[in-house]
Amino acid sequence: MEDVKKGTTTVAIVCKDAVVLATDRRASMGYLVAHKNVKKVYQIDDYIGATVAGSVGDIQSLIGSLKAEVNLYKMKNGAKMSTRSLATLTSHILHGQRYYPLIAWLVVAGFDDKPVAYSIDPIGGVNEDKAISTGSGSLVAYGVLESMYKDDMGWEEGAFVAIKAIKAAIERDLATGNGITMAVIDKDGYRELSDDEIVGLMNQN
Repeated sequence: MEDVKKGTTTVAIVCKDAVVLATDRRASMGYLVAHKNVKKVYQIDDYIGATVAGSVGDIQSLIGSLKAEVNLYKMKNGAKMSTRSLATLTSHILHGQRYYPLIAWLVVAGFDDKPVAYSIDPIGGVNEDKAISTGSGSLVAYGVLESMYKDDMGWEEGAFVAIKAIKAAIERDLATGNGITMAVIDKDGYRELSDDEIVGLMNQN
């Protein structure tokens, strides 16, 4: 499971009006920077997203399965799957693989009647929290989250805190770097922020 901690930093912050997801863009193999623009934030449904850390192949397979399950649920029930239900499903999939575990640590986050985020470890353990970080830079990121997180933050302030956390990890963790990817999920749904929007958030605070 140690491999899951290597090669990335992801952050999820639950704000009063949205949940913010942020990751770096670097993929590493040992001391080698393997790729400089890797996707680590995924849209699962209109109101659900996920951040990922771990093995690229395992992650891509798992994300594909989750998207298929969400679409199948929608077709069968005529309603969207809740974030909590998807977190539970993800937990069951990972726990079912516990003897041959997938190298994948996810944060499943979304907006149902309120913003929520769940951390799910490679053998299916689930924890709901307001501020979550995974990956090799998470110890550094948690230092920022612990000092700056507030329950009553709006999403823009939360995004600023997430950026600060990722930037701190980039400064201190060799396996984290090459920019920041961000998404926001609120009552209007999932959307990814452009590089210009991220720069604007950094400059206005």
